[in-house]
Amino acid sequence: MTEDRHNTARLANWLSYLVGIFFVAIALFGYQRTGDALQLLAFLVLALVGFCVVKLLFSGINRLLDSLDKPSDH
Repeated sequence: MTEDRHNTARLANWLSYLVGIFFVAIALFGYQRTGDALQLLAFLVLALVGFCVVKLLFSGINRLLDSLDKPSDH
C-alpha cells in the first residue's frame, strides 16, 4: 500500500463514492420511470467509469504534488 503523504486518500474516496452513488441513483430513478433496462445499464456503467475517473484524477494530483515536493536542480 502506498503512503498518503498529501492526505488526499480520504477526499478521493468520498468524491469517487459520491460520483458513483449519483449515477446509480439516476439509473434507478430513470429505470423506475421508463422501465428501460438499457438506460439502467448505461448509467450503471457511467457510475463505474465516474468512480474510476475520480480515482485516476487523484492519482494524477498526487503525482503532481509529489513532483512539487522534489527540490529543484536550478
